[in-house]
Amino acid sequence: MKLKLTLFTLMLAALFSQANAQTVVPVSGDISTNTTWTANNTYLLTGFVYVKNGATLTIQPGTTIKGDKATKGTLIVTKNGKINANGSATQPIVFTSNFPAGQRNYGDWGGVIILGNAPTNKNDCGIGCGIIEGGVDNAAGDGKFGGTISADSSGVFRYIRIEFAGVVFTPNNEINGLTMGGVGNKTKIEYIQVSYTNDDSFEWFGGTVDAKYLIAFRGLDDDFDADSGFSGRIQYALSVRDSSIADVSSSNGFEIDNDVSGTATTPFTAAVFSNVTIAGPKVTATSPFNGLYRRA
Repeated sequence: MKLKLTLFTLMLAALFSQANAQTVVPVSGDISTNTTWTANNTYLLTGFVYVKNGATLTIQPGTTIKGDKATKGTLIVTKNGKINANGSATQPIVFTSNFPAGQRNYGDWGGVIILGNAPTNKNDCGIGCGIIEGGVDNAAGDGKFGGTISADSSGVFRYIRIEFAGVVFTPNNEINGLTMGGVGNKTKIEYIQVSYTNDDSFEWFGGTVDAKYLIAFRGLDDDFDADSGFSGRIQYALSVRDSSIADVSSSNGFEIDNDVSGTATTPFTAAVFSNVTIAGPKVTATSPFNGLYRRA
């Protein structure tokens, strides 16, 4: 009887495992029509994936998206595309490494980039036109951002966890955990946690987007980086640092610049951060910490 019960238990476990196994769906290239990613699948970003040509990418609550390291898997919502990723507290949307749990590390994949048509002080491709960092621009100009529409909407990005992202394309030209370029203030960005990123946790290049409830956890470089004329409002933010992990460029809680060259180009960077806690890297007054930490 004991043997029969054991076999029966194993059969049930196998059936349960099969019922809950998720199909891995590789994703590459362009998303040019309205597309929905569902929670019963896992999506694997291979290379640079662009949401463009007026398409909206909808991601259901509880969906997992993984990034391929070899091809620097990255999701780019272009200024002509939209994202509708509206997770929940009990069913967050997770962007993570394609390596098994326990083997994941900083920089295992690219990250998430959202671009829009709001004002910036960049002049890379004309007045107010920027080209986003990270080497993701292409012949179609899908890395361009910025415009004149302060109330532009790139969609909804809520209850998201981004982890083990961040790729260095060239020095000072990286993909962050969450990168926003020229994102307008009709975009909803709330309840985002970026963990173990290989560059900045959050970076805003121009734009007017507001955001609430942001967590930067054990990132390598800066927690909150704003420049290129960013004028949004950030409220309720937390960073927690790892005392031993810091970037060669020096790591800060905030890095705020008007533009990359420190000029007086308009529109000025005028971000407002309120209700922010920055913890670390020192646990106590005598705790050792990486000497590359600089400023809160």
